[in-house]
This record gives sequence, structure tokens and C-alpha cells, in this order.
Amino acid sequence: MSYYVSQNEQWTETSSPPNPPYLDVDAEAAALDFVGGPDASVEVTGAPVDPAADTVHTVATVDPSLRKGSPLGALYVRDTDLDVEDRRSPDAPPAHADALDQLRSALDEIMIPVYIDDAIEELGEPLDGLLVLHTVQHEDGRDAPPTYFRAAIFEDGNLILETEHGAL
Repeated sequence: MSYYVSQNEQWTETSSPPNPPYLDVDAEAAALDFVGGPDASVEVTGAPVDPAADTVHTVATVDPSLRKGSPLGALYVRDTDLDVEDRRSPDAPPAHADALDQLRSALDEIMIPVYIDDAIEELGEPLDGLLVLHTVQHEDGRDAPPTYFRAAIFEDGNLILETEHGAL
């Protein structure tokens, strides 16, 4: 596992679990745990794996306190097709619907999955907090461990942390 702390708008890796708030990255499980306090955390594990998809990207929001967050959508890449799935909770704020619509529009314009980061960067303004892009590939479907895992965290439209594990 890798641990990251945010200090002065910079995320720094630490060798052991620090005091909250911090981010815990478990590359083997392709999971992120934003720990805001002793009893407050947000886990981002990604959307369900689709064996027909080459790559699954999950977009989530996390409050700056790292105490609450929610899924926004999932992006399933199948060859050159990109399917966007609404993953919002029923009580999601209206800004999340607007952000998902904006994401769909941006992805329609770029049409190439490699530029998903560019579409996520455009969402920074209407949402408060962090935007998390969780990317995973599985060679043999949902029961196999991931062969590739990437986490990218954006704040105000800027990439502030990126970590990659495995190979595409």
C-alpha cells in the first residue's frame, strides 16, 4: 500500500499510515481510501468490471475534508467505443447531474478514450472538492486481479496526484 498526504496543495507519498487526513492506495485491489478522520473515510473501488470492456474508468467526487464522497459515473471503453454510465446516488446534488452532462459532452467532442483526463479537467469548475479518476484493466474479467491500475486526482481542473501500477 502507498499513503499520500496533502500539504500546501501538494500530495506527498509517505512510507507508513500518517494521521488523517490522508489517501491510502491499494494497487493490488485497485482501491483508494480517502481517510478524513478516525471514523470518516471514502472508499473508491471502481465500477463493476465488464469483461467485454478493455478499460473501466470510474469518476467520483470527494469532499476536501476527505470525509464524504460519491460516485459520478463510469466509462467503459470497448475498442474505440466509450459508454458512459450514470453512477450517481439518488440524493446526489444537482451539480452532479450537470457535471455528468458536461462530461458526456466533453467525451463526445474528443471521441478518443486517451483524452479522458482532458474531459475530467473541464469538470473542475462546477464541482467543489476533488475529482477522482479510477482506471482499471483486468486481463481475465472480474475475478482476476487487475493488470493495470491508475488513480488520477484533480482539483479545480488541475491534476494534483497520479499513481500508476501494472502495464497497459
